[in-house]
Amino acid sequence: MDFEGSTKETVISHTTGAAVAAAREEGSYLGKRIKDRYLIEKQLDSGGFGAVYVAHDEELLGKLVVIKFLNEKALKNDWAVKKFKHEIEALARIDHPGVVGILDTGQLPDATPFLVMQYIKGVSLRALMKQEGLEFERASTFIRQLGQALNAAHEIGVVHRDLKPENIMLRRVAGGEQVKIIDFGIAKVRDSQVAPSTVVAEIAGTVAYMAPEQLNGRPVSPATDQFSLAVIAFEMLTGRRPFNPETQFQLAGMQRDGVKVKPKDLRPGLPQAAETVLLKALAYHPAQRYPTARVFADALADALVESGLVAQNADSAAETIHRTVVVAEAPAPQRSRRALLLIPAGLLLMAIIVGISMLSRQHATSSTSNPKATVAETTAVRKLDYSLSVQKMRNGKPFEQPYQTTGTAILENGYDVRLNFNSPQRGYLYLVNEGPAGNGLETYNVLFPMPGMNEGSAQLEANQKQSTTWFELDPNQGIEKLWLIWAETAVPELEAVKGVVNPKQKGTVSDLDQVAAIRSFLKQHVATPPEVQADAESNVNHLTAKGSVLVNLIRLEHH
Repeated sequence: MDFEGSTKETVISHTTGAAVAAAREEGSYLGKRIKDRYLIEKQLDSGGFGAVYVAHDEELLGKLVVIKFLNEKALKNDWAVKKFKHEIEALARIDHPGVVGILDTGQLPDATPFLVMQYIKGVSLRALMKQEGLEFERASTFIRQLGQALNAAHEIGVVHRDLKPENIMLRRVAGGEQVKIIDFGIAKVRDSQVAPSTVVAEIAGTVAYMAPEQLNGRPVSPATDQFSLAVIAFEMLTGRRPFNPETQFQLAGMQRDGVKVKPKDLRPGLPQAAETVLLKALAYHPAQRYPTARVFADALADALVESGLVAQNADSAAETIHRTVVVAEAPAPQRSRRALLLIPAGLLLMAIIVGISMLSRQHATSSTSNPKATVAETTAVRKLDYSLSVQKMRNGKPFEQPYQTTGTAILENGYDVRLNFNSPQRGYLYLVNEGPAGNGLETYNVLFPMPGMNEGSAQLEANQKQSTTWFELDPNQGIEKLWLIWAETAVPELEAVKGVVNPKQKGTVSDLDQVAAIRSFLKQHVATPPEVQADAESNVNHLTAKGSVLVNLIRLEHH
């Protein structure tokens, strides 16, 4: 669910328990101050048992922190409360730069527990995943760091149990990139001091990344996290997971049978040593995997790095041969014949081929390294990913958990939906709902940007994930038309109507001149629609358009 912030500041630590319970029932802590210290700015995520927010620590010059709360449903679930305590204990135990740091804990007046954590400015590993796989050197850096971080957790008795690309953050630091493992919400903590476990094993985690023992409800161990890391590494290097079932039952059978489509089948350039390491870590039985996650990660990273060194050495050898040929062809008569005789005919032919290849590569590199050419290329194409979150409704109340879709399926009237966006580029995002024509002109409602979200701005940074608020599908309209605009610079026609998102106008553009301006802008760009690639596995649409403005019409059919 999405939450709208209040314009009136509330100090939660000084309110009554009933008032706090009411605030939690609404699902919104936006604009409120926790513990007379943390001023909540925006929501990051929400789930079945709680929500996560970004806040300013006013005692530390407004430093950004992350606060996680349990909701009413979770407080009535003993398992959820126990796992929340385990998360606090796990983060308190682990002291490693590759794991998100814990800063504070506490309770609201109504006994709602909360956890304050380090704010990580960066992107998730999921945002960097490529269909063709990451570069070997970059992947090896991430894998090695993850192995070290997991090892630090395992050594003090913590098994993460929900390792996946979404729970791995990456941030820029001096000298490169640093991984941060987050969300220890279902971690298994050995010899817990705050919430001893009375359950031998629980099935919890994200199915696609679960180890066989975890999937089958057997006891987990550090080898369980190693298996999950191997699935992530497989996906990082090949662009897909080793097992892609339709059901949980089918996954169990696939894991038992072993990996059928090998990593090198998907990426021929992958070193054989790297494939061997990956398959060992994906063994069905935990005892057949590596002794620790770090040993596995180091072995895989080394195999990837060594492949890079081999390639570099080949280039160096080619350069040496090239220089030898040049020296051999020097004009000194007394040396030229002798030098040429020292080079076998086959080697000379190979040297000529390598030389031509190097010249071609040098020409390609010089053309792509031209700064002006690079700028022209990046500004000539706009890229944006989007998906649809759907909340089923029954009698005006949420029914079941929200699910994600590409938006191609027919929905039911009255469902709540929201759109989720992400792009590797910086730009300006607008979402406008088009209604039936009236007085000869269409009607438009602004859905994004809006106050309380992204500070009311349309501007998004590269890899910044953004969602709209939840909105209900019009029960009187069979097809919802949503105009999605992703521009390199601000769009004046749309910037001019941001102010209509207020309690009185409710996002409706009523000024006829502004309506005409929006219609003219859309008509100008609708003739060149973007290329749309729907990823059925991740339920994400990938949009690509030439030019500085991407305009896409989304049609949501509902009955």
